Amino acid sequence: MAFVLVCLLVAMSPIKRVPQALLSAGILLLCAGAQTAWAETVGSLPRLTFEELLPTKSDVTTATTLFGDWGGLRPLLDNYGVSFTLNQTSDYLGNTRGGIKQGFVYDGLLDLELDVDLNKLMGWRGGKIHVTGYGIQGQNLSTQNIGNLMTVSNVESEPALAKVGEFWLEQRLIEDRFRLRGGLLEADRYYMMSPTATVFVNSTFGFPDSWEANMPGSGPGYPNAAPGALASFDFNDDWKLTASIMNGTPVGPSTSSTSYGTNFPVGDGVLSWVEAAYTPELHLGDKTLPGNYKLGGWYNSAIVDNVTQSSSGRSFDNPVNTSYRGQYAIYGLVDQTIWREAGTETQGLSAFTRVTYNPQTDRNLVTWYFDAGLAYVGLFDGRPEDVLGLGMGWAKFTPYLNGQIGAQNALAGTQTPMVKPETLVELTYQAPINPWLTLQPFLQYAINPGGKAPMPNNPNQAIPNATIVGLRANVAF
Repeated sequence: MAFVLVCLLVAMSPIKRVPQALLSAGILLLCAGAQTAWAETVGSLPRLTFEELLPTKSDVTTATTLFGDWGGLRPLLDNYGVSFTLNQTSDYLGNTRGGIKQGFVYDGLLDLELDVDLNKLMGWRGGKIHVTGYGIQGQNLSTQNIGNLMTVSNVESEPALAKVGEFWLEQRLIEDRFRLRGGLLEADRYYMMSPTATVFVNSTFGFPDSWEANMPGSGPGYPNAAPGALASFDFNDDWKLTASIMNGTPVGPSTSSTSYGTNFPVGDGVLSWVEAAYTPELHLGDKTLPGNYKLGGWYNSAIVDNVTQSSSGRSFDNPVNTSYRGQYAIYGLVDQTIWREAGTETQGLSAFTRVTYNPQTDRNLVTWYFDAGLAYVGLFDGRPEDVLGLGMGWAKFTPYLNGQIGAQNALAGTQTPMVKPETLVELTYQAPINPWLTLQPFLQYAINPGGKAPMPNNPNQAIPNATIVGLRANVAF
């Protein structure tokens, strides 16, 4: 019922500078598709808020959370430098057409972010401890129903369990311009981050899913952190350099993603990373247009298997049993506000685009990855914090696979589909209902899931394009 109310509220709101009938019809169409699914099953109804968007301390004066100050607990802890955020993200989503099979599932994440200001606690100037705890819930729609690379929801993870995410100690120096962290780190909190892209539900708009497919153990990202150290330096308000070293895989040879985050793998190569960020504020008359421009790259010295042994959705009778030392990637990001409504600081239109390149075709499942999108904040009168987003992602699978597929087809007389790029399109609308509750209907369309991967029960038939609808709810406690 809440979903229907959100859709009607948005569609009936006056729209600025856009033909109302056209955009209202589009939003109602999005909602109508998801409402069909909602009527079938009643279920509980976002992934992590990026660390730099989290509050640096608990808000002890304004009731922006469901439980307010927790009966005095927040201000009490704040006296000792302890602050926390607790958010529940719940997704009810389903594949309505195409894919491996149709159906709806629930997945969710209870995310605890705990910070300890050591200066306030014990007089350690510039010291800080951070701990992340995850309560992973539900099922993985992408794995079970679709077979796509670009995971539908950024809270999806298997299996459902409670585990530790990040756990680090930080020292800030030179007027807080230099920061050094050591402990368990997740690279998706520090690199390739686009502020505009955070509105989307699909996980590829955060840590690109191409990297998860290429890196050993899916790389150090949610929900698996890796031991390491990270340093960042703010040269001024516009320029920042971040670099880190981490274990080459977050899971190691003797652990797995099912661990509770209490195993600390080491000795599996070194993942070295560096990123330069330029964040200017452009001025157009009396309007300020913030931007983010980033260039970076990483090198992993871990042992990597030939791509025929990867989880590509394809089975090879005679995979290439070769391993290699090292893999690397380079990337760039542009994120720019291109229109600001008069008299506002946040309302307007922003755009982003990102590109990554992993050139080693024999060990990287995806060689080229590209995404782009638009997000408008406050498009409707009376809804200044709502965000309407349209984004797309494109992943080119390594051409090396086609040679292996062709050879196997010739020998076995099979017709396994050749690899083609996977494309993902998402339309979403994020609507804060009150300070602690946000609802977000979304529609996604996956083209060539898994790079035209074969159906699990029929290797000669490619998985059909899939249409996904869903509703996300986020509650801040």
